[in-house]
Amino acid sequence: MPATKNNRGVDAHAHVFSAQAPAVPGARYRPPYAAERDAWRSQWPAAGITHGVVVQPSFFGCDNREMLDTVASDPRHLRGVAVLPPSIDDATLKRFHATGVRAMRLNLRGVRDYAEYSSAAWRSLFDRAHALGWHVECFIDTGRMRDIVPALEPSPVDVLFDHFGAPGARAATVDATFEAVRHLARTREVWCKLSGPYRLEGGDPREHARRWHDAVGPSRLVWGSDWPWTGFEGDQDYASLRMRLADWVDAKVERLALWDNAARLYGFE
Repeated sequence: MPATKNNRGVDAHAHVFSAQAPAVPGARYRPPYAAERDAWRSQWPAAGITHGVVVQPSFFGCDNREMLDTVASDPRHLRGVAVLPPSIDDATLKRFHATGVRAMRLNLRGVRDYAEYSSAAWRSLFDRAHALGWHVECFIDTGRMRDIVPALEPSPVDVLFDHFGAPGARAATVDATFEAVRHLARTREVWCKLSGPYRLEGGDPREHARRWHDAVGPSRLVWGSDWPWTGFEGDQDYASLRMRLADWVDAKVERLALWDNAARLYGFE
């Protein structure tokens, strides 16, 4: 396996949760098991990973307590991504930032209408996140990139798209996705997590990675394991997923995605 820079690497997308905490009403899926921090980290050494980002899972909604507790347990090596209501106050945002949160996530899978995210309340939250140096992370349905861009565009906040940005397989949908990416990238940094290839509804991850590279450049790509692969458990292997990154990008971009880019985005030393 190619070495990461100075033997450091970031897994920029994983979920840590207990088996007991209740899911929010209407959750798409609530795993019946626990995904513990140490179980995740036990897989790092074989994959060349030394740091990680804990992303709030959709089934906990805006109850970020488990994510925050995990990040606080090792602030040197862990960062967090929170799910927030637009009503959150500035003091709480600052407390989250002090704990190690560096982004807010929009869980948009299955959301029919994105119009509410164009409201003044959401615009204010995007602006306040930007003031903290955070970015907005978006988890969208296949081919929905154009639908969320109008909500994000009025704010200067940087944006990251999970799981290749869900371009789909049809040429028209893929082209429209990257047209929207380039449009948004004119006014802020736009990022992609090369993660969750099994979540793609068609399309070649390598081709999607190439299109992202061409649209935003090699310094806006990061890698994530998506551990513990909720909804796809049993079919994935951590080290194998890490190795697949080398199939999607060349060795130089691989090193950038694993450390330089992710360390800058999430504030690792």
